[in-house]
Amino acid sequence: MNLRQKFYRIFGKSRLYLRRSSPTILCCVAAVGVVGTAIASVKATPKAMKLLKDATDEKGKELSRVEMIITVAHLYIPAAAIGAGTIFCIFGANALNKQQQARLMSAYALLRNYHKEYRDKLIEFHGEEADVEIRNAMIREHCNFHSLDSDVPDGKVIFYDEISGESILRYEREVIDAEYHFNRNFTMRGYAFLNEFYEFLGLPMTEYGGTVGWSMSSGIMWVDFEHRLIDNDDGGPACYSIDMVFAPEVLEEWEC
Repeated sequence: MNLRQKFYRIFGKSRLYLRRSSPTILCCVAAVGVVGTAIASVKATPKAMKLLKDATDEKGKELSRVEMIITVAHLYIPAAAIGAGTIFCIFGANALNKQQQARLMSAYALLRNYHKEYRDKLIEFHGEEADVEIRNAMIREHCNFHSLDSDVPDGKVIFYDEISGESILRYEREVIDAEYHFNRNFTMRGYAFLNEFYEFLGLPMTEYGGTVGWSMSSGIMWVDFEHRLIDNDDGGPACYSIDMVFAPEVLEEWEC
């Protein structure tokens, strides 16, 4: 690799890093700008007070508000410039964050559509039994049977969420109760995010769960859940998969 190639490689990596980290960089600059604005204002104040006193003595009476502004305005130009730069950084970071979120949601939607098309073709060529067996095999591989409770009383089983990949030890009535309260919010409000179900269930909320969910505008009046028993070949604890009959969609018209 010659010097020119090394330069372009380093330049490309630096450009990619700046593009990914630009919102964070702008936030840091804005934080520094807030401090800088305060410092510049504090330093300008004693000089401004002296100028106002001198102008008042020279005039022989109190200055008007316009005269006061004209007298000391030039002293606060640095503070105003730093403040304007700080505001620009704040709005710039917000705009870049929105762009990154939009790109992330587009990627999620593209991946979801590809996954759905792949499953449809798999079912078409090999039947629904093959699709179920593949999903069961993936759950057996990724479900670590990690219980969130320290005790394991009789009646509790492991429930696995395919979307987040998290598993939790619960009574089935606890899961049904979480599903009911989630649907209660859904029917009262008209929409609900996936993270709300995770919160009721006791699973950790995710960034993805805060952007997707269900809305009555799509024709869904109730979010149905199914509990499917997964055969465990190694004889371990019973594991049930929590299947969502209607897959969550990006809720663009709502804010989390």
